[in-house]
Amino acid sequence: MMRELDPMLDVFIFETQQLLESLEETLLQSEKAKSLTEEHINEIFRVMHTIKGSSAMMSLDNLAKLSHALEDMFDKIREGKTRKDADTVEGITELVLEAGDKFKIEVEKLLSGAESDGDFTELSDRIHNYTDVIMNDAPPPAASNVAAASSSAPADAGPVDTGSVSAGYSADDSNPGDDNSPIYKIKVIFEAGCQMENLRAFTVTNTLNEYCSKMISVPEDLEDSTVSEEIIANGFTIYIQSAENPDSIHRIVDGVMYVESSSVLALAPDSEEIPASMRPKPVIDETADSKPVDEKPATSEAVKQNFISVNVNKLDKLMNLMGEIVTTESMVTKNPEVANLHIDSFERSSQELRKLINELQDIVMSIRMLPVSNSFQKMHRIVRDVSKKVGKDVELVLIGEETEVDKNIIDTLSDPLMHLIRNAVDHGIETPDVRIKAGKPAQGKLTLEARSAGGDVVILISDDGQGLDRSAILRKANDKGLTSKPDHEYTDKEVYHMIFAPGFSTNEEVTEFSGRGVGMDVVRRNIDKVGGTISLESTPGQGMSIQIRIPLTLAIIDGMKLRVGKLVFIVPMLSIQESFKPNDGDVFLDPDGSEMIMIRGECYPVLRLYRIFGIENDYENLDDGILVMITTDTTTFCLFVDELIGEQQAVIKPLPEYIQKHNLGMHGIGGCAVLGDGSISLIIDINSLVPD
Repeated sequence: MMRELDPMLDVFIFETQQLLESLEETLLQSEKAKSLTEEHINEIFRVMHTIKGSSAMMSLDNLAKLSHALEDMFDKIREGKTRKDADTVEGITELVLEAGDKFKIEVEKLLSGAESDGDFTELSDRIHNYTDVIMNDAPPPAASNVAAASSSAPADAGPVDTGSVSAGYSADDSNPGDDNSPIYKIKVIFEAGCQMENLRAFTVTNTLNEYCSKMISVPEDLEDSTVSEEIIANGFTIYIQSAENPDSIHRIVDGVMYVESSSVLALAPDSEEIPASMRPKPVIDETADSKPVDEKPATSEAVKQNFISVNVNKLDKLMNLMGEIVTTESMVTKNPEVANLHIDSFERSSQELRKLINELQDIVMSIRMLPVSNSFQKMHRIVRDVSKKVGKDVELVLIGEETEVDKNIIDTLSDPLMHLIRNAVDHGIETPDVRIKAGKPAQGKLTLEARSAGGDVVILISDDGQGLDRSAILRKANDKGLTSKPDHEYTDKEVYHMIFAPGFSTNEEVTEFSGRGVGMDVVRRNIDKVGGTISLESTPGQGMSIQIRIPLTLAIIDGMKLRVGKLVFIVPMLSIQESFKPNDGDVFLDPDGSEMIMIRGECYPVLRLYRIFGIENDYENLDDGILVMITTDTTTFCLFVDELIGEQQAVIKPLPEYIQKHNLGMHGIGGCAVLGDGSISLIIDINSLVPD
């Protein structure tokens, strides 16, 4: 079990991760536009300034120095002291992305409980040297030669000062002042719902510390978490004595993360607002009000807090507890001892309890739902890096980023998505010259789309590349011993799905069949872990499309109980179209001997559940049992069972590990659930019930 992080370190890690995501997105936008806008420059400067301040507060000097080097660069850029041509933008992007990757590595170390011990002296020197280059009239080096530019710096160039700076002032520029310097009252309002306001206030004081000779904060003890309520209600007040310009002080404070607004007021030397310890000369005034200043909030009412940050482990525990409540409620209300009593008051109470539990369940699930936008946005970096490496021009189009999925599913999907996107760029989309010869645009197009589909989310990854090579896949499959019949008897779908087979991956050069098979078995296993399915379509020369279908949540489903013999199965309600008693005259055999049924002019296959699982049943004749029409990703069929029992809200439990490991006849089973009488029911995975 992972140990709990120190609260301040936990906040630092979370905020740094958010800032790095914002940094990467901004850089990729500027690189695509081949220019650095004022908005981009200010955003990157803000990110570096915040990381520098928070790193220094956490005594992470290596991160503080690296972010300081970047902050210096963008300070010069925003002051108009450097070039901003396309080559310069490319070089800057390479350096900042490299630094961002270093930050991510150090954050991962902190998350694992290790020390942040990276040495970034060489990278910091390259950043400073590149800053000098783009400030001169000499042409900037190409992005790929940025490292070389650093090594060509004068040998006698001394080390660059990497002390703390804020808002465009270097350490040498800062002027703390003396006892005769002006005294300022600074009022800070933090963003509503930012959490840990006492730590935000500490960050402000830490940032201002080098610019003042004296400082007093109200409230004073910022290590006490209870003062957060006071800061929310009244804001945070600081009194400083400094020779800095008040406009500079204002910019410094506004540059701190989560500061919504601030004001800087110069106090008259004889102002009664000045704390006694900061007055230049002690003043004894018997008539003066000795009571502390009662700061009023900036507005007539305290800002209402609408958002809070919650540890995801607590959400996991809450979800597990919710599942147990659903199971226990079912065991109570459907207990065989009370099922036949027909007590009106008990039934009314049970219905009210069911209603409240449903509402609670919806709320708990919604808390865990997150948009896929964060995972999708990360793919821009993957596309950018791979396309540069292999010399391709690829446009990534994102659709449906607002689609929400359970957080655990998003975390599990991240690696498979990265692998599929990397494969599409590296091996699917052709080089510009090949595309032009084939009559295609030089720039390839890769689309990543998410959309809701009932109780599932569908993710599509499609490209306009060369598609899969059927003959090459079959050759590789034959070499691996994965085929069992002549090549011509395999359909295209069967051939293309061979790339998901374990053992199909190879360490050889992947040009033989576009490289699509490498690691795809791992992708499929990861999708299976969250109860999802993956399928693909390909048209040679035109591209391919991969569809991933995953449940919105892993926890609870609304299902229908079906009985076959002595066993009870559960099918998700969203997959059921209708149920009916068939007539023998409607059923016939197709040329392959498979049972089919005609319904409203359409033919559907009939699957007998007892044959699929090899279990005993009560009825052989279709008109004795019941047919349930099921819709999957790709087809519709009718499932023959002995009896339709009724609806059941089921908490999905995974199958025992030894069953999953050895696949003991569990094809078509997605999990199990505890019923009201304490018995176990198997949950049918309708997407894998019918073999490909």
